[in-house]
Amino acid sequence: MTTPDTDRHTAERRAEIVHAALELLDESGFERLSLRRLAAHLGMHAPGLYWYIDSKQQLIDLLAKAILDEGMADVATPPPNQDWEEWLVELACATRRTLLAHRDGARVVAGAYLLNTNALSPVIECSLEVLEAAGFERLTALGATMTLLRYATGIALDEQASPLRNSPTARAAQQLAALPPPPIDAARWPRTADAVQQVFARNLRDREQLFRWGAVLIVRGLAGTIRR
Repeated sequence: MTTPDTDRHTAERRAEIVHAALELLDESGFERLSLRRLAAHLGMHAPGLYWYIDSKQQLIDLLAKAILDEGMADVATPPPNQDWEEWLVELACATRRTLLAHRDGARVVAGAYLLNTNALSPVIECSLEVLEAAGFERLTALGATMTLLRYATGIALDEQASPLRNSPTARAAQQLAALPPPPIDAARWPRTADAVQQVFARNLRDREQLFRWGAVLIVRGLAGTIRR
């Protein structure tokens, strides 16, 4: 029979285990994250760990919640001087930064059953409140929110799979800036070659800048649905 003290102890111990798992994730990456290695990292026997975490999937779910709780805790409705479009772009940018804050963070979140832990429920609730106030129907507001969150997740996954993924942000930006334009055959693909050349000519390779630009394009499209 469980008691409040037992439940509290279990919750506290599970939180310690999740914190240790985040350390192991940052140290070794998603591929090497396992319950057996986590138990060894904690100085525990594997069967003892199963008392608190019953599967790899539950560990991933809890890790995703910890990552999102850490990075999205300050999400709130916009101040009076900020419109919903700017707020939604900033939400997407905050999501991307949150996923990049931990090694393979985007992969963890993408592989989690987020509704099982309500990891994103506070963020979604806040976004629905903002978008409904702007004139969206509730289901459309949910679609808009999930579109931006998935855009952020997809871009973060791509960035963390990049050859530059282990470089500090400033160093990665320098390396990107030093890269020559890719050898696209302008005779066969003239529009693609010209567009990519413009990206390099205007130095639009900063990942934060490019991400924000894409988020703005998505939000402008969403704004058009209200006007129609």
